[in-house]
Amino acid sequence: MKRVGISVISGDDGHEFLCASDDVAERMEWSQIALGQGPSVEAFAVAGPISTPDVAMPDTRWPLLALEAAAARAGSVHALPLQLGAIRVGVLSLYLDAGSKLKARDFGDAVAIADLVTSLLLASGTTDDPDPLDQWWVQPRSSREIHQATGMVVAQLGVRAREAYARLQGYAFANALGLDEVAAQVVHRGLRIDRGPDGDQTPAS
Repeated sequence: MKRVGISVISGDDGHEFLCASDDVAERMEWSQIALGQGPSVEAFAVAGPISTPDVAMPDTRWPLLALEAAAARAGSVHALPLQLGAIRVGVLSLYLDAGSKLKARDFGDAVAIADLVTSLLLASGTTDDPDPLDQWWVQPRSSREIHQATGMVVAQLGVRAREAYARLQGYAFANALGLDEVAAQVVHRGLRIDRGPDGDQTPAS
């Protein structure tokens, strides 16, 4: 197994990046979040595993994802929903060499890991006892900044959180940036996402 990424679902905010084994897996997670398409997005939507032998090859299911720079290094992707019964909390994505398939035993191991991660996510923070996983599950700064940037757009435009998040996604896609990069610009550099017929964005004065 080459790389692993985990994204989680949070209320009306859609997908959030949680963690990844390296920068390629992290960039792939962000790309799927920004585009709103990809194996992890579909795996969560259908509540079942989704695979592709080479994410860099054009796929009618996700036509834009193959164009992302990280896709060239991501290889095959196997996305498993993190769920317990009807409760879905996110997606575990496995990135292997292009053309690689999970054998039956490997798939069983992956499902067991997904079940374990799901249990840990659901159990973390549910008791008053110190949680040894607290530091591991702490959201990365980029995820916190996306929350903060979404809140800033909500306050600026008076829109719901989902619309604010969608505007950030749209700006990221239109400018070939990661959602985390756009959030950092909003939070630290004064980028303002303005309401307008063409979705104009301008630096804050």
